[in-house]
Amino acid sequence: MASKDPATKESATYKKMLEDVELIISEINSPQLDLDLLVNKIETGYDLIKKMRSRLDETKSKVEKLRADFE
Repeated sequence: MASKDPATKESATYKKMLEDVELIISEINSPQLDLDLLVNKIETGYDLIKKMRSRLDETKSKVEKLRADFE
Protein backbone atom coordinates (compact mmCIF):
# COMPACT_ATOMS: atom_id res chain seq x y z
CA MET A 1 0.00 0.00 0.00
CA ALA A 2 1.38 3.40 -0.98
CA SER A 3 1.94 6.00 1.70
CA LYS A 4 0.08 9.29 1.61
CA ASP A 5 1.70 12.45 0.34
CA PRO A 6 3.21 14.27 3.39
CA ALA A 7 1.57 17.54 2.33
CA THR A 8 -1.82 15.83 2.28
CA LYS A 9 -1.17 14.37 5.74
CA GLU A 10 -0.12 17.80 7.06
CA SER A 11 -3.29 19.38 5.65
CA ALA A 12 -5.41 16.67 7.23
CA THR A 13 -3.67 17.20 10.57
CA TYR A 14 -4.20 20.97 10.36
CA LYS A 15 -7.83 20.41 9.43
CA LYS A 16 -8.25 18.08 12.42
CA MET A 17 -6.75 20.70 14.75
CA LEU A 18 -9.15 23.30 13.35
CA GLU A 19 -12.10 20.96 13.87
CA ASP A 20 -10.95 20.33 17.45
CA VAL A 21 -10.75 24.08 18.15
CA GLU A 22 -14.22 24.59 16.69
CA LEU A 23 -15.57 21.78 18.89
CA ILE A 24 -13.95 23.30 21.97
CA ILE A 25 -15.53 26.66 21.16
CA SER A 26 -18.95 25.09 20.93
CA GLU A 27 -18.40 23.14 24.17
CA ILE A 28 -17.25 26.13 26.22
CA ASN A 29 -20.40 28.00 25.25
CA SER A 30 -22.44 25.47 27.22
CA PRO A 31 -23.78 26.93 30.48
CA GLN A 32 -23.63 23.47 32.11
CA LEU A 33 -19.87 23.12 31.67
CA ASP A 34 -17.97 22.63 34.93
CA LEU A 35 -15.48 25.43 35.69
CA ASP A 36 -12.48 23.07 35.92
CA LEU A 37 -13.42 21.41 32.64
CA LEU A 38 -13.88 24.84 31.08
CA VAL A 39 -10.35 25.85 32.06
CA ASN A 40 -8.97 22.56 30.72
CA LYS A 41 -10.74 23.00 27.39
CA ILE A 42 -9.52 26.60 27.07
CA GLU A 43 -5.93 25.49 27.75
CA THR A 44 -6.27 22.75 25.14
CA GLY A 45 -7.71 25.23 22.66
CA TYR A 46 -4.84 27.67 23.16
CA ASP A 47 -2.30 24.85 22.75
CA LEU A 48 -3.93 23.84 19.47
CA ILE A 49 -3.98 27.44 18.25
CA LYS A 50 -0.26 27.80 19.03
CA LYS A 51 0.47 24.65 17.01
CA MET A 52 -1.68 25.91 14.16
CA ARG A 53 0.10 29.28 14.11
CA SER A 54 3.44 27.51 14.06
CA ARG A 55 2.33 25.37 11.12
CA LEU A 56 1.12 28.46 9.26
CA ASP A 57 4.44 30.23 9.88
CA GLU A 58 6.36 27.18 8.63
CA THR A 59 4.19 26.99 5.54
CA LYS A 60 4.59 30.71 4.86
CA SER A 61 8.39 30.37 5.09
CA LYS A 62 8.38 27.42 2.70
CA VAL A 63 6.23 29.28 0.17
CA GLU A 64 8.42 32.38 0.39
CA LYS A 65 11.54 30.26 -0.13
CA LEU A 66 9.99 28.50 -3.12
CA ARG A 67 8.94 31.83 -4.61
CA ALA A 68 12.43 33.30 -4.07
CA ASP A 69 14.03 30.23 -5.69
CA PHE A 70 11.70 30.55 -8.65
CA GLU A 71 12.44 34.22 -9.33
